[in-house]
Amino acid sequence: MKNTTRIVAGALLIGMAATSGAWAQGAPAPTQPAAPAPVVTEASRREARALGEKLGWEAQVRGIINTLRTAIIVNVAQVNGKQPQEMIAVVDDLLMPDFVGDAGTLQGMIVEAWAGAFTADELGRLRTFYNTPLGDKLLRTIPQLNNVINQAGQSWAQKVYQQSQQKHAEEFAKRGFKFAP
Repeated sequence: MKNTTRIVAGALLIGMAATSGAWAQGAPAPTQPAAPAPVVTEASRREARALGEKLGWEAQVRGIINTLRTAIIVNVAQVNGKQPQEMIAVVDDLLMPDFVGDAGTLQGMIVEAWAGAFTADELGRLRTFYNTPLGDKLLRTIPQLNNVINQAGQSWAQKVYQQSQQKHAEEFAKRGFKFAP
């Protein structure tokens, strides 16, 4: 059960990163202590929901659920000594309807997080920005930038891994270890 929880939690984080829009972008570490969080109000929730419509949070939640589906299929297959393709129908028929049916809860959690991080006025100004040509361009460009950044990161990791393999091959062999291809 602990393994399943870790896989689901990890997949949730991966799904959020993989389906990133403007709200999933990381920010640099603050140099000063953060200001106290605004009080969540109905107005801030309303503005957060409206911003979420503009930023496509519903599609992001569907992406998270799809990522979780993949992780659950792999996990259930491993636990049962089966191949993942043998578990697709079981997961889709039994488990995924619960996730899809409860997607509104995750959307509500996202709304609460935003409503607790920004005032209603700030959320309204963000929504106004995303309705400008520059804001619209940002929303359209972020997925492309994420793809470019992810590809660059994969190429970089592959290069460093290969160099590291060559550099440490003898030491790995001495210790009785092998590198993954």
